Amino acid sequence: MAKRTAVIDIGSNSARMVVFERTSRLAFHIIKEIKSRVRIGEGAYENGGNLQEIPLQRTYDTLEGYNNIIKTLKCSKVFCVATSALRDANNAKSFIKKIKQDLGINIKIIDGSKEAYYGGIAAKNLLMPIKNATTIDIGGGSTELSLIKNSKITDTVSINVGTVRLKELFLDKNANSDEIINYIKDKISQIPQHFKNDNLIVIGGTTRSMSEFIMKKTCYPLETVHGFEYKLYKYIDFIRDIKKSNVLDLKNFNIKKDRLDTIREGLYIFDEISTKLESISIITAGVGVREGVYLCDLLRNFNHSFPKNYKLGLRSLIDRFGLKDRQNSSMLRYTKELFYALDYLHQIDEKYIDLLTTSAKLYNIGVKLNYYEKNLHSFYFIINGLNYGFSHSEKILIALLIKYHMKKLPSNDDLKVYENLLPDIKIVNWLSFILSLSNCLHRDLIDDKFHFKYANHTLYIRSNKKLYLAKECIKKLAKPASFAIVLED
Repeated sequence: MAKRTAVIDIGSNSARMVVFERTSRLAFHIIKEIKSRVRIGEGAYENGGNLQEIPLQRTYDTLEGYNNIIKTLKCSKVFCVATSALRDANNAKSFIKKIKQDLGINIKIIDGSKEAYYGGIAAKNLLMPIKNATTIDIGGGSTELSLIKNSKITDTVSINVGTVRLKELFLDKNANSDEIINYIKDKISQIPQHFKNDNLIVIGGTTRSMSEFIMKKTCYPLETVHGFEYKLYKYIDFIRDIKKSNVLDLKNFNIKKDRLDTIREGLYIFDEISTKLESISIITAGVGVREGVYLCDLLRNFNHSFPKNYKLGLRSLIDRFGLKDRQNSSMLRYTKELFYALDYLHQIDEKYIDLLTTSAKLYNIGVKLNYYEKNLHSFYFIINGLNYGFSHSEKILIALLIKYHMKKLPSNDDLKVYENLLPDIKIVNWLSFILSLSNCLHRDLIDDKFHFKYANHTLYIRSNKKLYLAKECIKKLAKPASFAIVLED
């Protein structure tokens, strides 16, 4: 089993490398990510597709540096893929041969269909479950789309229109917008009608930058772009304003410096394709080809998909923080039983049980950093680390349940910054209380089988053991409704 795997993706604009580390059979996390703006395709589209000497040297130097990192981190597997710029280049073979001879890195040129498939695999497996969507990955030389239907990739398409290609052929020559749009429309005419989809998953630097801009503009409460969602109709005017801006005006939009010279080109492509696909909801993927390459190797015996209900983000945290002890197992059991025992009172939709039990699995993660303020440490870990397999709304709710468990019930003021992403406060308070009550029952660190029964405005908890500390803890709990709790031992 390869403990560490490096994946390098050489695109027209950037060369990126990610190093993945396995934590168990199917779980992993990233220990290194690095990007170099090699612009290997610079000047190629004006010179018949031939790669130019200076960009080639930049790419060579970058790969040499990546190779040093690979050796230092003792990666046992290395994948290196190249996309549009090398696909289109007449002189790619000599460069690939030199890299192999000098650095021992095998560069594999992948076709557009494979590139689209890798992006689709990454999005399908590493976002929250999405049954139907189209993915779009706008690169420097080409744009790839994959169609997801019933949680399976059913079709892919690659079109030769990308940010660097548009820049060199049109914007650097001050072409008018009609010329650019007509060129894009001609290229994207090959996208089949069945790719139309309400859900558009956006991959790549251009669309991530757009999402980051919207997050800043709306004072979004999280900084993680992976999994960020927005309705296109709300922001299409802003997107078109950026697209029509000159280079100097772009600075007013807080666009990252390394995106200033290609953001307009990318948004021209995004605008035309999203209009053609009649998309409504935009879902941002912080993953792409590199993760797709890794997942295709990791999941080669599973049809490139995680088993049903497998939550990578959760399993990775459990592996790394050693959360498999008896205490966590007891918490999980108590939490489930209490949810159902109190259903007459709380009347919460059963769909929340998975999020509540995830909270029970992770409630003690902060102790691994420091016992004091452990709830805040747990909150931070989950907000920033529970990304794969969960939506932003789900991980915020999980993090807040853990933050406030064994403390006061959260108020509207406590939740205000997240209110647009949370269910009703009644639901939050009940779930937080159930988690706290489960923790109280484990106060004595005795693994016991309790019997729960609600009757006559009283929750009866029966145990065969004397649990003095649990009783003391329960007396201090703030309850979300008026009822009594009796612990009988």
